[in-house]
Amino acid sequence: MRETIQLLPKSVQYMLTFLFLLVVAILHFINPPAIEIKTVFGIDKIIHLLIFFLVASWSCLVFSGKRIRQFGVFLIIYGFCLELAQMMFVTGRYFEWMDWAFDISGILLGLFAFSKRL
Repeated sequence: MRETIQLLPKSVQYMLTFLFLLVVAILHFINPPAIEIKTVFGIDKIIHLLIFFLVASWSCLVFSGKRIRQFGVFLIIYGFCLELAQMMFVTGRYFEWMDWAFDISGILLGLFAFSKRL
């Protein structure tokens, strides 16, 4: 898989990365269906973890070395900004620290799973 992605021109790799980030933002702003049962670690937390795991994993395929770490830090800040924007601009949505914690967990899992070394 890594070889296939690395065969793509860098501009295409960066464009795909931008599109993934755009999809993450859109997913943050849609209103999910109401769920009657509320748990601390509900399905939304797992979705946060999986989304950021996938983006962080992708970054390990596109970037190398120090740039992976920089993109990881960017993703942590990006997740925080998305939570803030969600609270400010989407009616009925709030900033949730646990969402951000699961964003960070997904980022770290993705980076540790798919990079040879950080």
